[in-house]
Amino acid sequence: MVPEGHNAYCYDVSFAILKTGIDGLDGILGGGIRYPDDAAAFACIGGGPGTGKTLLALEMVVRAWLTTGDGTFLYYSVEHSPDSIEKKLAFDFDWFRSTADITTEPREVPNKLVLNAKTAPGGTAQLVLTQAKPAALTQKNARGTTVDIEWILAEIENHRRVAPVRMVVIDNVGLLLTDLEYFEKRATLLEIRSRLLDGKIHGIFVMEEAHPRDLRLPSAEEFSTDLMLHLAFREERTDFKVRAIEISKARHQYYYRGVHQFSIAGRGITRDVYLGARNERGPGIHIYPSVAAQLSMARDQAQFSVPPRGETPIELGHPDLNRAFLDGSGPTRHSSTILLAEPGTRATLLALRFLAKGIELGERALFVSTREDRDAIRRICQREPALAVCLNENGKFHPNFRVVYLHPEFITPGKFTWDLIRLVQGGHAGETPLPVVRMAFDNIYRLQDRFPLIQDQRFLIAAIVDMMRYEGTTPMFVDMVPPSGGNVANTFDPSPYLVGFDNVLHIYFDPEQQSSRPFFRVLKSTGNDYVGEPMSIEWRRT
Repeated sequence: MVPEGHNAYCYDVSFAILKTGIDGLDGILGGGIRYPDDAAAFACIGGGPGTGKTLLALEMVVRAWLTTGDGTFLYYSVEHSPDSIEKKLAFDFDWFRSTADITTEPREVPNKLVLNAKTAPGGTAQLVLTQAKPAALTQKNARGTTVDIEWILAEIENHRRVAPVRMVVIDNVGLLLTDLEYFEKRATLLEIRSRLLDGKIHGIFVMEEAHPRDLRLPSAEEFSTDLMLHLAFREERTDFKVRAIEISKARHQYYYRGVHQFSIAGRGITRDVYLGARNERGPGIHIYPSVAAQLSMARDQAQFSVPPRGETPIELGHPDLNRAFLDGSGPTRHSSTILLAEPGTRATLLALRFLAKGIELGERALFVSTREDRDAIRRICQREPALAVCLNENGKFHPNFRVVYLHPEFITPGKFTWDLIRLVQGGHAGETPLPVVRMAFDNIYRLQDRFPLIQDQRFLIAAIVDMMRYEGTTPMFVDMVPPSGGNVANTFDPSPYLVGFDNVLHIYFDPEQQSSRPFFRVLKSTGNDYVGEPMSIEWRRT
């Protein structure tokens, strides 16, 4: 009987979210794996040899095991012994820096290892690592082929009689079904899925993919899953490859399309730190959404509402720059400013004074440079009285002032932007987030020289400018331009700057003035009245 007021052909469906615990992955999934709350999440991880599919599956199940609070988590591996998996998790990944009290139960059979963890919510959860060798099992199908899927399903039922089973991982499911025809395999996988969903058990398949994968005929595993992740090596240059992840299918949810970079970090592998951004979540898999995805994520989080520019002008740090604006107008908070500076005009010092003014007001400031390292910036601050606020009495940088030097690196645009935004959002891992109010980026348009994998830098810079707005940060950028004698049109094309930034200032030497002082003029300032004529900059040490 249909309740009054309801359509006979409609009913309410509510959804739950299974978080993977992997920050970047949950980001491109819009928070995690979405599934009907009367069922369970079901995912498939595919990839070629060495792409990291086993590690991704392990991380997902281990993070769930250590955070859920209770229940049993089952990991079946065809290729890896329980001892090898335990060593990898304990040594390479330090159990993902868990504080959980992990104990091992006495071994009953050689191919099974049972681990118990006292989890944060105050419960105890169990992880069972089992090596499922097809040759060691006797279950036969009608064709006489050894198949151990039924054995695994029977195992799951046995565990369910003791405690709730929360998640099951089968790695590599394709090796258990190699002798089945395509449609037989699909039917078998759908049966596994049905059995797990009936018990509200989250399931993860791991499968091997040819490289490149055949897009003409989706695998049987892809048909039987709600979420399909593809892992691969992507050649960015002839001498460099990056790890890449792509979502090709996600039922019940919106996700951010495209190819995203990821890396694997851990003790004995690689420590994944760049831009001074020690913001990694510890060892494990780190996923960096593409720049386009990050920009879309920022817009979605802001609910398509771009933070408005403030009404009160923000101090640029040098009085000569401020007096170029009339009637109390000038660059405001959340607006972007770029200094087009000729060599020798001390534009770096202007950017530092912009940050120093913010520190005086109690704001957190970030200086990012492709030219000057931390020691060089410290020496500049020691020489210039106007920058004394940037240092403590012991000569170290003020707690609200952070300097990051960008050394040359094979880094993708996605990781570059991801690390930069993390710095803006709060800095060091384990610290209380303290967002950056002012940022200065010295020599923004020379990124290709230092980062060969950054090809479309105009789009990257435009995205960074927009994301600074979403983060509530007021940025100042510096770019070196050729000597012009004050005539921009004769030396370079200013149109990319005029389109991409709210405020554009040209800083140059005028040979006709016979002065060592640099001059500047405002080429653009959105919504402000300014002096269009050249003005000089006097370097006062007080």
